[in-house]
Amino acid sequence: MTTDSTSARTLIELATGYWRTQAIHAAAALGIADRLAGGPRNAADLAAELALQVDPVTRLLRFLVDLDVLTYDPAGGYSLTPVGELLRSDTADSLNALTVLYGSEFYAAWGELLNALTTGISGFEKVFGRSLFDYLPAHSETASRYDATMAGGASFFARVPAAHAFPAQTTVVDVAGGTGGLLAEILRSDESLRGVLYDAQHVVASAATERNLQPFGNRAQTVSGDFFAQAPKGGDAYVLSRILHGFDDADCRRILGRIHEAARPGATLLVVERLLPPAGAAPSLAAGFDLHMLAVMGHGRERSRESYAQLLADEGFALDDVRPLELDVHLLVARRL
Repeated sequence: MTTDSTSARTLIELATGYWRTQAIHAAAALGIADRLAGGPRNAADLAAELALQVDPVTRLLRFLVDLDVLTYDPAGGYSLTPVGELLRSDTADSLNALTVLYGSEFYAAWGELLNALTTGISGFEKVFGRSLFDYLPAHSETASRYDATMAGGASFFARVPAAHAFPAQTTVVDVAGGTGGLLAEILRSDESLRGVLYDAQHVVASAATERNLQPFGNRAQTVSGDFFAQAPKGGDAYVLSRILHGFDDADCRRILGRIHEAARPGATLLVVERLLPPAGAAPSLAAGFDLHMLAVMGHGRERSRESYAQLLADEGFALDDVRPLELDVHLLVARRL
């Protein structure tokens, strides 16, 4: 059989996908985008500033042009594209930390995907000897990157208040809300809203949390705890943003059960997750992230709308609506029965 050249090219590009991952990881780790923020520069200048040889730096920059991370003009040098701008570390929508994390610890975990498929043990645990959430408290640098990744990968935060109108005077409890990026967007949308950020002690006490919530004064408070044990009482609305996909069904029910115990009847529960599309639908990011959950979390998974509706119903919530955000993320609006 004659090999179809288009198919062969496609397969080669798929098989060498790790070239792209490691190239943008190197760019992010070296801070190349930060060094190009002021305008075009040539390879020799960048290499000198990085204390590297010109030849390898030139090879990396040339490949980054092919990846649409940079552009090149012989008269001026290398410049950032809109994609490259996201690798800057000093912007509100930065994906620098995400790129470094996905090219380091998460990259290593994906290297053990075959083992995860055959044993059910996450690639992360195979490589690092413990689960991700057991690893993070003991490795502050990785934990900081993870927190920044969760914030940086959440361009949909600003869209949540637009997708769901919070009634005036609502108290919003963000369960496992990280450093408060989403809660800050919610509080910014209406000066009458109050918020509670609920997460582990090292997260709520972080400098990033302080930066996010300080502008809201006494409208925002932090509470530390374990969402498997309890959730703060007194909320009118509870938020779970990209939490349930990290756990199996049994643990999801435990988390939802604690929120059900804390919430009053009629309280709103907002779940932010990617949804697996129906069979035959257009491809989405959800399928890849579903496999990512296996490689990194072990027991985590992306789910369909129907699966989330069932999980919610099992713990006393009714799913009332599903609203698209962006990057294949959806807002599931549920009500405590």
